[in-house]
Amino acid sequence: MNTQKKMALIGATGRMGKCVIECAQSHGDWDITTEVSRDLSGLWDAASPPDIIIDFSNPEMTSALAKKAATKNIPLLICTTGLSVETVDALKKCAANCPVMIAPNTSIGVLVLQKMLEIAASMLDNTFDRDIIETHHRSKIDAPSGTALSLRKTLHLIRTAPVGMHSIRAGDVIAEHSVSFRGDHEVVRLTHTAHSRHVFADGALRLANWLFTQKPGLYTPENVIPMFVAKPGGLE
Repeated sequence: MNTQKKMALIGATGRMGKCVIECAQSHGDWDITTEVSRDLSGLWDAASPPDIIIDFSNPEMTSALAKKAATKNIPLLICTTGLSVETVDALKKCAANCPVMIAPNTSIGVLVLQKMLEIAASMLDNTFDRDIIETHHRSKIDAPSGTALSLRKTLHLIRTAPVGMHSIRAGDVIAEHSVSFRGDHEVVRLTHTAHSRHVFADGALRLANWLFTQKPGLYTPENVIPMFVAKPGGLE
């Protein structure tokens, strides 16, 4: 008996989309029944609707998706960054009918970085200057990255203090995010480096497995952390 869940992948021809397809084939949990590159019409015309939609496209396509999905009850995992306020608001409306997760970074390591950042920010007072340096390949358009903005949000939730933001676009760097706390005589630095896009594809599939079981609502990858911490084997 085939127990695979059906996935529609938006942005299937991009670098991340190709990685998701490769990882899905190795995981075995998901069957990518619909691949969308530019035209969303095939997504809604499908005779057998998908169990979840994963979006690794661009802000324009995500905006169109959010508007079309408003009355649907298919879970949405949004991994596209650089979203406008209007698009986020539209996704919030979708969350009334289905589970929606906005995930600017799907790496499990970044989830760990977020928790470590909470600890550091709560223990180091405002005598420490805070800076975020993020580096990506030269083709990445949005700056600062969605992950950097999420890290800054975490810092601001713990302590209201200025945060310097620095973006580097160079070479073929996949992604690196570094948060530094600089005091008068010491520096604390937390860094996450992605060496392959597969880390994001693998994380997206794990988040999709979690999101698929949730009730309608708006979620973030941080909502998955309690399960990740509770299971000795990690996030399945």
